[in-house]
Amino acid sequence: MIATVTLNPSLDEWIQLPSLRQGRLNRATKFVRYPGGKGINVSRVIYELGGTTKAFALAGGEDGAILRTLMDRLALPYEFVSVAGSTRNNYKIVTLRPRALTEINAAGPAVRPAKLTQLKRRILRLHPRPRCVVLSGSLPPNAPASTYRDWIIALRRRRIPTVLDTSGAALRVGIAGRPWLIKPNQHEAEEMLRRPLTRLTAQIKAVHQLLRRGPSLVVLSLGGDGALLASAKPER
Repeated sequence: MIATVTLNPSLDEWIQLPSLRQGRLNRATKFVRYPGGKGINVSRVIYELGGTTKAFALAGGEDGAILRTLMDRLALPYEFVSVAGSTRNNYKIVTLRPRALTEINAAGPAVRPAKLTQLKRRILRLHPRPRCVVLSGSLPPNAPASTYRDWIIALRRRRIPTVLDTSGAALRVGIAGRPWLIKPNQHEAEEMLRRPLTRLTAQIKAVHQLLRRGPSLVVLSLGGDGALLASAKPER
């Protein structure tokens, strides 16, 4: 079983418009709502491919209740810890003229440290142990940048591999916990290494630099140009 962690989930509201006219009334031609957050998205894909997964997350308020309802409709296994405040809404505006996607992401509710600890303990006490834990997405506004690092260390002590997919300070600090795999995109890697990575030679050098910071595997996502995979040691 692969467990996923989403500390700042969302309701993803997809709105389709013929075009977006700023400052004027716009009428949507399509509206769809999904449970959102990187970790939940990972669990959805695993489940749809026939794998075994469980999504762990923090959820609060009326929107947190809607999030649970949507997970039930998908029959997606989950375990949420209730928090004060309300789960955030993220808006995805799809326009046909021009063809474009505009995203508006909210910050999400502040979370008490005790709630983070409660969720972590639930994962650490899972039986049987998960084959892997995927830690994905942004942290709640008041969560320390060391949150993912501390979780990775605790999981590694139990010999549970971790995948870290985040950005900014959470990635920069989290990588020191020595996750099994990290998956930054080009922008996230540039932000972390503080230099442009537009050439292949620079990208190859970057993945090796990231390996030296702790992970066993680095997948550098390059959008339409594919991805680079680097290993700290030869894989058999």
